[in-house]
Amino acid sequence: MTEIRPGLHLIFDNDPSPQLRRAIARTIDDFNARTVPYQQERFAFVLRDAAQGLMGGICGILYWEWLFIDDLWVDEAWRRRGLGRELMARAEAHALARGCHSAWLDTFQAHGFYEKLGYEVFGVLDHYPAGQRRTFLKKRLAGPPPDISGGASAG
Repeated sequence: MTEIRPGLHLIFDNDPSPQLRRAIARTIDDFNARTVPYQQERFAFVLRDAAQGLMGGICGILYWEWLFIDDLWVDEAWRRRGLGRELMARAEAHALARGCHSAWLDTFQAHGFYEKLGYEVFGVLDHYPAGQRRTFLKKRLAGPPPDISGGASAG
């Protein structure tokens, strides 16, 4: 523990608990709620086998009229059967029904999969992880793109 200002200590934590990470995230969410209209909805669609084993799922977050795909996974035994596409379609339909206009996600192994679903690359981090590329993709789900120009037009 190092005192960096009178009464303020800096502590290094090499394995922060889920509770600490949630507490920090909660303070960011609280700030956002005070400065920008902010409401989020977390959801998941889950695939289970007859024995209730987890065979796949998708987790997402809806906020600011966007869908963020947090996680998508299908067990190796069930891959290449369209289940990933179906999970994505259900997440997108849920987002549309809740008023979202667009979706985004990031991946370092499956960007081709998402591009086949109509997602387009808007950013890349090379060597994240080493030897890979983390790719950020987005997709319009409905309606015209938001006008962020303030009404000015080019030309």
